[in-house]
Amino acid sequence: MKVPNSIWRTFSAVAFLPALALGVRGRAAEPPADDDQWVRTPKSGDWDFSILPKAFQRHPTLDMTFNTELTPFGRLLRPASAEHPVYYVEQDAGFKPLGWSTAGEHPPPSTDMDRVLTRALATNGFLLASPEHPAALALIYFWGSHNKPDQDLARKFPELARKYVLERAILVGGRKFADGMGFAMEWGESPADRETKREFLRDQAAEELYYVVASAYDYPALARGERKLAWRTTMTVTSAGLAMRETLPPLVASAAPFFGRDMTEPEIGARRISRAGRVEVGTPTVVEDKAPAAETAKKKNGQ
Repeated sequence: MKVPNSIWRTFSAVAFLPALALGVRGRAAEPPADDDQWVRTPKSGDWDFSILPKAFQRHPTLDMTFNTELTPFGRLLRPASAEHPVYYVEQDAGFKPLGWSTAGEHPPPSTDMDRVLTRALATNGFLLASPEHPAALALIYFWGSHNKPDQDLARKFPELARKYVLERAILVGGRKFADGMGFAMEWGESPADRETKREFLRDQAAEELYYVVASAYDYPALARGERKLAWRTTMTVTSAGLAMRETLPPLVASAAPFFGRDMTEPEIGARRISRAGRVEVGTPTVVEDKAPAAETAKKKNGQ
């Protein structure tokens, strides 16, 4: 089963904004404080396991995916590098919750996303445009969560649940991977589907996640009102037991090598973060014990 075009258009429509909304942004490219230092690509038998849920871990590991798809136009462009940078303007399209609506989510500040994305792009040769360096690309990015309905609703509305899974599959691995996952959902798995990396990607798409999507358009064409996509990079991280604010900046930082690069298949990775002893267990409430306090006052007064 191929993924319906309507699902792919969901992300294309969200990513696109009118050219008049774009503008050059000049600022320092320092990221928010990043206290984690460990990045790796897991291999078969190389997974971290902890009995303690991630919500209670001081150093949880982020399970991440990265995928970049180039268009035929994008493959004609000169690759960006430190020696030959490509200049761009950017537009922050903001927080976009997808899938089943969930209350109480707290996205990171736009300024944090902006800083970490700017630095990640710079490591791959993409620099902010200036009067001396006109823009070749317009980068539009957005982020959010993609949640699934509970089991009862999924049983009542199986087609909706299936649609959401395929949407997450696009975020995890792109159109080709989502087509393959749709085929497996309808006709069953093949031996290749049980390969470790593909199992990881499939598991990622089956669960709730946080995501970031960055789309690069030809800027001169966009200024004329013509949409000309060069490439699109998608990044995901599992959300169970993790807060969006603590996961999205490290996710974008880890995606640095993949922006604008033609990838034959999605990549997976893991990054351990530190909560630095921060404990969040709901809203603290002070309950006064008036009776003991009254007894203490009596004793002080010799009563």
